[in-house]
Amino acid sequence: MERDASIIQLCQQGHRAGFSRLVEAYQERVYRTAYAFVQHREDAQDLTQEVFLRTVRAIDSLDAGRPLWPWLRRVTTNLALSHLKRRRGHLSLDDLPEAALPVAHGTEPAWTMLDLERALADLPPLWRMALVLRHQEGLAYEEIARMLDLPVGTVKTYLFRARRALRARLETEGVE
Repeated sequence: MERDASIIQLCQQGHRAGFSRLVEAYQERVYRTAYAFVQHREDAQDLTQEVFLRTVRAIDSLDAGRPLWPWLRRVTTNLALSHLKRRRGHLSLDDLPEAALPVAHGTEPAWTMLDLERALADLPPLWRMALVLRHQEGLAYEEIARMLDLPVGTVKTYLFRARRALRARLETEGVE
């Protein structure tokens, strides 16, 4: 928290060191979050740059007494959601087929992080975003609902379907 206050104050005073510290402290985290949403390296890099540009533009309105990460996460999530909407037309799960139920094989699945990344990439964007916000960022259902502008029940449904789809995919890959 003290680090964030120092960064915000330096940035608000126009010191380059503040902006350098801001990027150094949060670039990796912003990039990982953006990548988890968009599943494309160059798009995640572009979104990361845009997050920091917006942060610089809004630096005077930021409160040095509040942590930076929740604000950066919100900007990253909003930019990623806008990016996905532009890329895919609109984000609606109404026309998507129900994910297949996982098949029990009686053995521990053998999968790698690459398998997990590929399985995440195959999820519908809102399912993936809800999953990342819940499990990577540790947000409550209500926070996710606010960030994605969805009812809490819809967030829970998306999480249920996303977990089920991941489990099915990873169990299938563990068999191969």
